[in-house]
Amino acid sequence: MVFREDGIGILRCRDCRHVFSSHAADPHFDGFWGEQVGDDDHFYWRTARNPMYDDFTRMFLAGRSGRLLDMGCGLGFFLARIARLGTWEPYGCEISPAAVRYAREKNGLSNIVCSRLQDVELPQSAFDVITMWDVLDHVLSPDPLLQRCHALLRPGGMCFIRTPNVGIQLPRARFNKLLGGIQPAVGLHAREHLHHYSTSAIRRLLQRNGFTGVSFAHLRPVRAEHGASRFQQPAKHAWFEAVRALAVLTGGHVNLDNLFVLARKQG
Repeated sequence: MVFREDGIGILRCRDCRHVFSSHAADPHFDGFWGEQVGDDDHFYWRTARNPMYDDFTRMFLAGRSGRLLDMGCGLGFFLARIARLGTWEPYGCEISPAAVRYAREKNGLSNIVCSRLQDVELPQSAFDVITMWDVLDHVLSPDPLLQRCHALLRPGGMCFIRTPNVGIQLPRARFNKLLGGIQPAVGLHAREHLHHYSTSAIRRLLQRNGFTGVSFAHLRPVRAEHGASRFQQPAKHAWFEAVRALAVLTGGHVNLDNLFVLARKQG
């Protein structure tokens, strides 16, 4: 065991060194959004993630066209941005009925299905890009999901994954615990985050499910929440620039950023 949070052990495999939660989670939990999503501002989902989405669009979608599937699309704010580009067909898959209703009714998205991706009838080799924003770490058994993503991508298509980086999250959680307690912003969320990926662990996971050319990008961080101190956003930006520079200087061997993972279906 490498850590304990809320009485739940965080374990590390002795063979492959992968870190995971021992929490007995529901493998198909769909209650994150509750029964009904309210008409709140949803600052985190609507606004705070925009710099990250802007970087993704500029780096991987600008000047191109095609069909994009967002797995675990939540309330649909990312897909709504993709729809506004006018050159990409946005599709979404989400397990929460409440989130799907919101995406359809409030964000005007029609190509949203409420289901596990493994159960959806979609044409093989139909998508140019598949995205998973903070989804894979919640999935108890990621291999069937990634196998399905691989089948749905066209040859040469890209799977993009954002997930926390255990290489920085675990030391941060240990330091915070040493100072006197777990705070939500720096804990490991042992009940929700069932897997804690490193660069090597997620590379192995993708390769054993057929993906090639696994690499890592750096996208700007999520904006500070309402009410944050005036120093928090500049500090986040300075940290981002520092870890990006460190990754460049070390040829990618030291990555202290969140994991922004790119993988291809061979074509």
